[in-house]
Amino acid sequence: MTEQTGPGYDGGYRGQVPPMPPSAPHQGIPAGGYGPEGSATGGPGAYGPPDYRGGARRQPAAVDAYGQPLYYPVPGAPKGLSIASLCCGIAAFLGLGFFLLPQLAAVLLGHLALLREPGGRGLAIAGLVLGYIAIAITLLVVIVLGVAFSNADFVTR
Repeated sequence: MTEQTGPGYDGGYRGQVPPMPPSAPHQGIPAGGYGPEGSATGGPGAYGPPDYRGGARRQPAAVDAYGQPLYYPVPGAPKGLSIASLCCGIAAFLGLGFFLLPQLAAVLLGHLALLREPGGRGLAIAGLVLGYIAIAITLLVVIVLGVAFSNADFVTR
């Protein structure tokens, strides 16, 4: 294969580093003159471009090279009651629901979670469904065993 040379193949910078393009001003910080207290530098208190609602958007104090904030977003709402409701509903099906404690806890915690934790709605509903189904199964087993023992011959002997 032949080696092709010339300015069209290597950009005309053989053995040299190409020059850096001029940097554009950062889009999140105004060019100057209308920051807080009339600062021309657009320091940490500068206002960014308006948002879609028409108001000015406050620029965070620390941003990276792309204008993104250097902090993590606020964590979501706690879902402790919802998770506890789901765990109690699962525990009722793993054999721990003989005394109706996990079933009742799943139902109680599920209703409390629906009232207090809008972020954990799905987990709370799953815990409620499991709790109510486990209560129904437990009551059905108790009724069937009660009928079976009342009609059995070995009880009367």
